[in-house]
Amino acid sequence: MAEPGSPTQIPWPLSSFPGANSQESAGRLINCSAEPLGDPSAGRSSAPAPQVWRRQPGFSLFAITSEAAAYRGGLIVNNLSFEVWANVYTVDANGVVTLLGALPGTKKVSIARDQVRPSPDVVAVDPDNGAYLLTNAGAPAAPVAYNGGGNLPQPNSVCFQDGYFFYTIGDGRCFASPINSVGTINSQTFITAQAKSDVVLLRGIAFSGMLWLFTTGSCEIWQDVAGVAPAFPYGRLSVIEYGLVQANAIAGWETGFSVLIWVAQDFGVYLCMPGQFQPTKISPPDLDRLIEAQVRAGNLLEAGVYAFGGKKFWALSSPAWTWEFNLSTTKWNERWSLSVATGAFGRWRFTCGHPAFNKWLGGDQAGGNLLWIDVTNFTENGAVLLFRMESGPVADFPNLLRIARADFQFDKGVGIAVANVLTNVSGATAGTGGVVRLTVSNTARMATNDTGIVSGITGTTEANGTWPLRIIDQTHVELIGSVFVHAYVSGGTLVDVTSPPNEINPAVAISLSKDGGNRWGNPLIRYLGKQGQTQRPRASVKSMGLSGPMGCRWRIDVSDPVYCGFLEATQATDPRDVGA
Repeated sequence: MAEPGSPTQIPWPLSSFPGANSQESAGRLINCSAEPLGDPSAGRSSAPAPQVWRRQPGFSLFAITSEAAAYRGGLIVNNLSFEVWANVYTVDANGVVTLLGALPGTKKVSIARDQVRPSPDVVAVDPDNGAYLLTNAGAPAAPVAYNGGGNLPQPNSVCFQDGYFFYTIGDGRCFASPINSVGTINSQTFITAQAKSDVVLLRGIAFSGMLWLFTTGSCEIWQDVAGVAPAFPYGRLSVIEYGLVQANAIAGWETGFSVLIWVAQDFGVYLCMPGQFQPTKISPPDLDRLIEAQVRAGNLLEAGVYAFGGKKFWALSSPAWTWEFNLSTTKWNERWSLSVATGAFGRWRFTCGHPAFNKWLGGDQAGGNLLWIDVTNFTENGAVLLFRMESGPVADFPNLLRIARADFQFDKGVGIAVANVLTNVSGATAGTGGVVRLTVSNTARMATNDTGIVSGITGTTEANGTWPLRIIDQTHVELIGSVFVHAYVSGGTLVDVTSPPNEINPAVAISLSKDGGNRWGNPLIRYLGKQGQTQRPRASVKSMGLSGPMGCRWRIDVSDPVYCGFLEATQATDPRDVGA
């Protein structure tokens, strides 16, 4: 126990532990994650390395479609990314979309491409409707049903490896294509996953040079044995006892990620590194319970991945929640998004991440947008990205002692004096009353009456200059006071140089619960400092009453769109500032 009057450390989790109810919670991490800060051998011989909790990255708009249906998956193929909603589109590096046509079904799809140069074949499989070609002679084309020349039963997944498309069938069969071909499949070139008889084959995954065939009760691992048609080209290497609970509860084989993680039939999450064939369980009991509840309720799980700053994250979403696993620290945090429709926080909007154009792209649960993980954006395409941490109970602080003060150490001086939100211009026309209306990449972080600087436009050169802005929609903005005269030719950028007040002087809301998190007191607002104002590293609250028998739990919320880094916190019976 701490000495009378000395500060007592408030315990913050390194991984999220909400508990079965709030009184069991050991703390929560929402839209933030912890990582070591420094070397434990440097001046802290036996103590753990200090930690910093940082806000997770937001996302920005990459492309817009008119889709209202859910996003179903994507794959980069040469200089185009194939993206699937109710329709299939190609998207180029500038976010320009081209409609290919409808793809039957509503569920997530698997997509694969072969190695035909320079124009590979692309196949997508909807688990309820089978395989569809997304190319014709290598060129993007309207989806056409594919059955391997009449020899391929309706598949529920596809993957590609070593020159072969592999198609899985629910009855346990897996067919292999001819080398780099979407032509006729030999009706005898298949094997049957037979390790267990009371299972359904859900998914084929190409990972670490092997073919992983996931059933509802096990996984069979097959390797290339150079079999010659009609023989199947792979032979079985191993069987593991952890199957797949649902077809889309798996991710990590994607190029640039290469760590396979999935939800097994026991509702646990398992991980395999490249070259390994025995998985490691990585999910905590809190997550296991949540997964089981969603599966038993008949809800679908979706797994996806992304990476930034040398860190890889595997995310699992249900209709009610999203959790993600940090492979660098082997810790879990939660993800929340603000629903535009309901105004409440729920599952993360970003879904099904895949690499393309040196970014991680994914769909938007809120509509037909294609998003990308943007480490410079502390919003979710303009919506609030809430940084929330909840502590565990402060057990080392006796009941009925006065909480004279609590000090919270943040990175201070994180306000932004000038926002400098830059977006590319791709067109100009006459707008309201004859003003210049620009087509831009994204207006999510701009507001009407902001000041914008336009430069580099050819053709509509009268737009170049400094103007008040009027936001029309996600991709159009008008220059108030301008007059459209000349046709647009090319080029241009728009920089919004106005910072919203919450970016100039961002704040943190600090709340206290004395009953284990059942009820929280009114939040107290403290400020994180304008740009460069770092003289005082702590945000303090005082005279918080008496401690309770269940210990104090603290909550900190930051909703302002700035960098957020939290270091540690203490509470004390002494009202004087004795250091945190």
